[in-house]
Amino acid sequence: MSGEQGTGKTLAVFLVGIILTGTIFGAAVATGADRTAFDGKYVSETFEKEGVDAKITAEIRADVAENISAIIDEKPVPQGVTVTLDGETVAEQSITEEFVRTEIDRSIIELFAFLRGDHDDLTIIIDLVPVRESVSDAVIDGIEIDTPTLVGSNSDQLDAEQIAQLRVNESQYQQAQIELSAQEREEIENELEANVQQEIDDENEGFVAAVLSHQTTVLNGITGEITYEEYIEQLASDEQRIKEEIAAAVVDEIPEQELLFGDDEDPESELGPVAAVVQWGATLAWLFPLVSIGLVGLIYGLTRSLDQTAAMTAGALLFAGVSGAVTGLLLRPLILGLVGADEQDAISEGLVAVFDGTLRTIGLQSAVLAAIGVALLVIVLADRRGKLESVRKKLGSR
Repeated sequence: MSGEQGTGKTLAVFLVGIILTGTIFGAAVATGADRTAFDGKYVSETFEKEGVDAKITAEIRADVAENISAIIDEKPVPQGVTVTLDGETVAEQSITEEFVRTEIDRSIIELFAFLRGDHDDLTIIIDLVPVRESVSDAVIDGIEIDTPTLVGSNSDQLDAEQIAQLRVNESQYQQAQIELSAQEREEIENELEANVQQEIDDENEGFVAAVLSHQTTVLNGITGEITYEEYIEQLASDEQRIKEEIAAAVVDEIPEQELLFGDDEDPESELGPVAAVVQWGATLAWLFPLVSIGLVGLIYGLTRSLDQTAAMTAGALLFAGVSGAVTGLLLRPLILGLVGADEQDAISEGLVAVFDGTLRTIGLQSAVLAAIGVALLVIVLADRRGKLESVRKKLGSR
């Protein structure tokens, strides 16, 4: 009967030892992941270190530069309007790496707040509204308007030099004025409108209206219907409006936001399983160590032997540590090769780097556990051979 009890106790201790090995291995994995892949700050720092923000900045700049070039090439402007724009230069000035890094960090913070259950909704985007504003300003600064050419080229009845004279000073303004009958004025207006519509051939009604308003101002000035001060003020307003309409056409090609992690319509639903893993990982990061301590206590309760408890704990630490070290360090290149086998974009490359850091951390933590297991095992063997008898006596005397 006692033999059966002894066998049962031995089996129980053995099973507890196996479970202890599993919980120690699980603790290494959970704490490693919680410190790396499940930590927003670590992800942000890894992204910056791997140059993810620089790559995304380059991608956004390329898209914006392409849009600007397309507008300049595909949408003609009338004579007298010169667009001195370099799409790449405008994109580089308008989209800084610091801005993109800030947006990525903000999105990562929001992402991990959702994954850890702090928020129910999720918005992981780069807000391009400030970029649109910067591009608009850059485009406006890169446009030159030659009023005499813009108006004079569209009418055989108006002289470009005479139009230029209007702007010199009030005296020249008055000298350049001419008299037109209502019919002559109407003919010139119709001529200007027809030529502008043909030259621009644009669906942007705002741009056409801005050019026509500008030409009307010149007509009002050359016929003396407004004062010199009113003419200068209105002319500046019209020229600014033309620039803004061209800038608006460019900005319309730039989206207000860019998705940072894929194009899922319902990120909350798509990332729900990931959130569950992260939240469970955070729980297991402290639960596994506590359970391991409890199992060590259970082994002692079953064996009533410090020596046997220490030996089994050492074995569990050594086996779990070696397993984690092999997985996180030796097999890391193979695992990373499988994970990053396909061609990666900037975000995917950053996530692979995060996973690499997680494996390294798990491997290093496991190596430490294995070293502790070896040290504890050495102590147990030394004690069994009586090598620690002097130490025991000293401790006992104290």
